[in-house]
Order: sequence, then structure tokens, then C-alpha cells
Amino acid sequence: MPEQRNVQCVHCQTLLAVAVSNQMVQIRCPKCGTLMNIPASSGSVGSIPDEFDFTRMPTTFEPAPGYVGPRPPVPQPSPTRQASPVWSSARQPTKRRGTPTWVILVIALVVMPIVFCGVGGIALLIYGAKRAAGTQVLEKGVDAVPLPDSFPELGPIEQTFPSGVKSHFVRMVGTDSVPGSQMTMRVYLPPGELAAQSLACVFITPAGTPLIHGTRVELGDDYHDETLPYAEAGMVVIQYSLDGAMTVGEEAGEWEYTRELQSAYRKFRDSGAGVINGRNAIEFAIQRLPMVDPKKFYTAGHSSAGNVSLLLAAYEPRVARCAAYAAAYDLEIRMSDMTSDANTRRLLPGIQDFVSQSSPLNHIADYRCPLWVFHATGDKNVPYQDAKTFVAKLNQATKRVTFYSAPGDHYGPMLDEGIPNAIAWFKE
Repeated sequence: MPEQRNVQCVHCQTLLAVAVSNQMVQIRCPKCGTLMNIPASSGSVGSIPDEFDFTRMPTTFEPAPGYVGPRPPVPQPSPTRQASPVWSSARQPTKRRGTPTWVILVIALVVMPIVFCGVGGIALLIYGAKRAAGTQVLEKGVDAVPLPDSFPELGPIEQTFPSGVKSHFVRMVGTDSVPGSQMTMRVYLPPGELAAQSLACVFITPAGTPLIHGTRVELGDDYHDETLPYAEAGMVVIQYSLDGAMTVGEEAGEWEYTRELQSAYRKFRDSGAGVINGRNAIEFAIQRLPMVDPKKFYTAGHSSAGNVSLLLAAYEPRVARCAAYAAAYDLEIRMSDMTSDANTRRLLPGIQDFVSQSSPLNHIADYRCPLWVFHATGDKNVPYQDAKTFVAKLNQATKRVTFYSAPGDHYGPMLDEGIPNAIAWFKE
């Protein structure tokens, strides 16, 4: 039974009603002539990529033969600059003057977006200008993004655990134009008397992202296995969200999923792959949690959260110790199939540089605090050899690193042996 679907032309933005069946169909836009591939109504989209799985790619669109509609200008290499000639006093022939440079710039920056996207083109320019500061975080550091104007109070108790640990949920209310200003946090406080500056504080973000978009922390969720043990060992724990969480799931169509991924990637990139979120969590602890000792700020995380833990330790000098369990240490190799794909590079601008800048292996020289690296020998997600290579390079650079391994796969050994031994290491 054909399914009625609304499709927007990728060139002229005309909204078309298309009947699709269980096979991909091609349609030509009646307004501009663009030829588009429309995915099947079912069975062609596939599933949302699992962690570090980049096999799902959006549908490509090809223009119709002979299409000459407006396109973005193709950058041309600048000609080699020549020295100005020395003219004689005799009058030289008058040369016809070309179009002034400023006119060309106005056409390229203002007129073309209007022609190409109408009012949306101008909106895109304005939006891009507002977001520009955040795109340079991994190059310029955390100071490239300002702190939020204020941090909320700790608030009421969300949950009390059998061990006596209490959790509080914190929601920051900011603006979309300031990375890290709308994050959420869950704060775990150990039982008993909490004297001023008496407790270590562990910063952890949820795992499960492919490191091209963020993840959320929601009120009432039960993601405690990787956070509660630290609080039960007498530490404050702050579990924090990462900008750019996806808001659509497997049920979304390919067009909707692609647009959502582009938006989520932009927010995640602008937050410095979560560095700004971690920085803000540290600032919150300083301003709102008098029981934490600012000399004992620790960061930890498993899998993709292990990457965020390592990256925060590289950029944030207030991190005193860092634990990473089963992280992906060399993102450039791990994500090479995705970053080398031309279609991906169009959809996710700057993805190659972003992956390079957020790869732990490229920050060996930046680690100032001791590191704890845990990896299971039978890990089928990230090879054990990758961890050994990463640790070897840390040792070559005379960095302080403790390497702990255990038999098993990607997840269980982290809970059974990784976290308990890291807690003992934190307390040394």
C-alpha cells in the first residue's frame, strides 16, 4: 500500500506530496527540475547507529541533467600576488576596471543566500554568526565560551538510595546561543555530615554516544550503575549532560533523522565535544556545593564517556585525576570511514578537524594530571591493543598513567573491577 509522504526539494525548498511504496523511488521537482531519491516507506532506513557505528548515512540527492539553478559559489584559489609595476612618467593606456571586490563580497555573502534560500539564507547567516565562538573551543580552549550568568541552587532531593546516598536533579536555564548553558545534572551526595571542602567530587557523563552528538540526563532516569558506587564510597558525584542530544529515534524518517543529526552535531561541536559541559559542571560544584574540595576534582567515564573524561582532563587544569574505562583512544582511525565520506563532510561541516581535535591520542602532551586507564582484554568494541598503544605513548611522554586490565568484554569488567579499583586509586 503506497504511503503518502511530504518531501521538501533540496534546492528550491518546494514541499511535494509523494506516494512511496516498499522500494526507493525517484521524483523530479516540478519547479526546479531537481532529481531526488526518496527512501522506501519501510525497511530502507535501518536502525539508529549504535555506539561508534557510523554505517547509517543519509540519502544523497543529485540535480537533474542540465539544471542551472542557483548554487553556492565554488571557492577559487587566490592568484599569486604580484608586485605593482613601476610606471614611467608617460601616460599609460587606460584599462577597463573590473567589478569592485566589495561588490563581489556583498553578492556572495548577502545576495546569494537570499536567492538560494530566501529569508532562510539570511537566518542561516545570523545563526552561524552567533554560533561562531563555540566552533573554536578545541583550538582556543574553554575560555572561548563564556560561563553562564548564574548557576541554579541544588534544589530538593530527587531520590534516596538504600545506602543513604541522596540525589538531586539540577536544570540550567540558558540560551541556545551559549554552549553549555542549558545542560542538566544529577548530583549524588553521600550520607552523613558534609563539612565544608571535605569531599572529593567525581564528574561523569552518560555513555552511549558516537561522539558526533551529545546525550541527556533526565529527571527520574535510573542510570546509576556508573555513578552511585563513587557516592557510596564517600564522594560527591555530578552526572552531567552533553550538548546536542538527539531528540528523534529509530522511528524517524531518514530526512528527519538527517536534519536532527546536523543540528545535534553542531551543538556538540560547539560545546567542544562536551568540554564546556564539564567545565560548567566544575563551576557549579565550586559555586553551589560547599562540601567539595576543589583540589580533589576527578573525572571518570566508560566508553564514549571515557573519551569525554580524557578530553576534559586535557583541557581543564582543575582536574586532579582522570579515569577512563574502555575509551576509544584513536578517533581518527576509528571514524575514518565516516570522515572520509564526501557526503558526511557536506552534512557535518568540519567533521575531519573536529574528530582529530577530540581524539585522546592527539592530546598526549596536554595531560597534566595522573591517568587511570582500564580496558578488558576481550573487548569487542574497542580492541585491547588500542589501549596498550595509548598507554605506551603516555609512558613515552613521561605522563603519569596507571594501566589496569581484566578479562571480559566491553561493559561487565568495568563494573566488576574497573570502578572499584579506580575508587581505591582516587583515594590514594
